[in-house]
Amino acid sequence: MSKNPDEDFINKLFSDYRQMMYKVAYSILGNRSDSEDAVQDVFLWIIDNIEKISEIPCNERANYFASIIEHRSIDIYRKLNAHPIEDIEEQYDLNSNEDLEKTVISDMTVEEIKSAMKELSNMDYEMLYLYLFKKMSPKEISKAMEISELNIRVYIYRARKRLIKILKKRGISYDI
Repeated sequence: MSKNPDEDFINKLFSDYRQMMYKVAYSILGNRSDSEDAVQDVFLWIIDNIEKISEIPCNERANYFASIIEHRSIDIYRKLNAHPIEDIEEQYDLNSNEDLEKTVISDMTVEEIKSAMKELSNMDYEMLYLYLFKKMSPKEISKAMEISELNIRVYIYRARKRLIKILKKRGISYDI
């Protein structure tokens, strides 16, 4: 144990939340280096705001840190991918895949999809759950999560691609 209680507290936070924050960052950024940078940035912010963090009840810290890392990762993503909206829509072919979830759902049971979704990151799972099962539009999800509609569309697109890979690994095939 260190003689500095703040240092012990920060080390405990790092130990407890680093992996969760990395997973959230990776689900948004998609690469190790940028995800590690996002986690490092958030921990530097935590160190600068240790008094505020220490006042947050233990049972609320995970959600608080997840929110912070999500926003930081989105900021990094935006800086790395500063393109006009049309370029992003073309890059991800967002308009042509609007009915993908209907195709997937029509060819397999809801239970198979939910089971496969459990292998996704929390962010991917949440986006697809809201979109596929709660039938929320990207605009509605955008308002609920306070993330731009375009980013929601990109998250959904990427999450669907990852879900398809999981389903293929499980031997579940379908026509897109």
